[in-house]
Amino acid sequence: MRVKRQKLAIILFYELSFFAVFSLAARELSLLFPGAPQMASGELALFLGAFFLLFFCRMWRNLYSRDYHYYLRNTYRIVLINTVLSFLVAAAAAMLLKIAGVRLPSAPMLLFYLAIGAAGFSARHGSQLLWVRYLSRLGYFSKKVLVLGDPDDRLHWESYFPHLGGTKQYAGTVTYDHGKWVWIPAKSSRQRVVSYPEEIKALILKENIGEIVLFLGEPLPKDLKLEMEAYCQSLPISYSLVTDMHQVQNHHFWDRVFPYIPAVERFFGKNDSLTAISFKRLLDLAVSSLSLLLLPLAMFIALAIKLEDGGPILYVSTRIGKNGKPLRFYKFRTMTVNAEQQKKNLLPLNERPDGPLFKMAKDPRVTKVGRVLRKHNLDELPQLLNVWLGNMSLVGPRPHLPEEVAEYRDKDYLRLECMPGIIGLPQLAGRKMIGFREWVELDLKYRRNWSFELDLRILWKAAKLTLRTFARERKPRG
Repeated sequence: MRVKRQKLAIILFYELSFFAVFSLAARELSLLFPGAPQMASGELALFLGAFFLLFFCRMWRNLYSRDYHYYLRNTYRIVLINTVLSFLVAAAAAMLLKIAGVRLPSAPMLLFYLAIGAAGFSARHGSQLLWVRYLSRLGYFSKKVLVLGDPDDRLHWESYFPHLGGTKQYAGTVTYDHGKWVWIPAKSSRQRVVSYPEEIKALILKENIGEIVLFLGEPLPKDLKLEMEAYCQSLPISYSLVTDMHQVQNHHFWDRVFPYIPAVERFFGKNDSLTAISFKRLLDLAVSSLSLLLLPLAMFIALAIKLEDGGPILYVSTRIGKNGKPLRFYKFRTMTVNAEQQKKNLLPLNERPDGPLFKMAKDPRVTKVGRVLRKHNLDELPQLLNVWLGNMSLVGPRPHLPEEVAEYRDKDYLRLECMPGIIGLPQLAGRKMIGFREWVELDLKYRRNWSFELDLRILWKAAKLTLRTFARERKPRG
């Protein structure tokens, strides 16, 4: 309920701001037309207020009360319908005001105001549609969907997903057949029997499933609903509980559009919030754009690295990003040119208590410039380019190397559902050496409790730690 109130407040502020800007612009434009009424007149302000109130109510019902899939599919149609309806309602209101004796603008000016309003309405929703598509391309809404239970044969899953803007992918079906659970992958004809609930839960984690569509029916185990509800909510993973589809007639609209399959219950985690995701991405864009102010510092660092040993300035590696997608990862090089070859000889000296991560407090491969950069975290500056490109965020789990991801347990794959970041909870743990298991558990905690407010708290704590470090450096000794 709180999220809905926040979203409603944001939309209302947005609409009122647009109305104020439009009113001021229309007032200035009216001066160009002799005899045109000024926007200060109460009648015209009332007329335009009702006009935009209609827009606001229609928008909230048709756009903001639905999920982003509905938005991606229907924005153009909704804009057209709302524009036509608004013209009709505005014309009817003008006639009533005229009959009541209220002074209105001339017909050309009235049409001019309506055209400007309709164009602004279409432009705003067009930009919002482009924004949602932009976030979708970055992978913020990307999910693998698992069908579980006893679905109706009339549902052809592969044909539904291409119409969802690339935001959902069909992973496969785990169906109940003659007392056995059978796993049918989407891109393979190989089927295998799985046990309930152990292997099914492991499959959900291993396949990085982000949403489950659970079909209820007579032959399923009675405890299936409660078991999967508790499991999904504990992670959390989105789910939809669907009634027995065999009892629903074929002509219903659910047969054409996947999101409209009739569900008796739906659960969506915080990662589905379009408002929170938008704020997160806007913050990333703002900070990464402002980082251009650090360009002189970056050029000085690059020169220092080059003068020390003549090697490459940047360390570029392949990391595993959101949903297992590889990304090019950038850092200022802080080690010798042949650091990877030396690592083989240093593996017995790894100070990490567990897992595949390698760490030494006094790593002999680190250069003199590299020690200074690492001490003040300046080697991470090039990752702001990753943030600007959209394959990383300011806050999120650090992206691991492919060989490190290969060491994951089933549950660890859930961290790949998050957009990777420059800083996360493990970096604020207060200890330089934490185990791989503790590292991953902190990332999973971040995923489980993610919100835009949590990102702001992490950034604030990171800023305080950085300022504290610089303060200790500048404090005179003795």
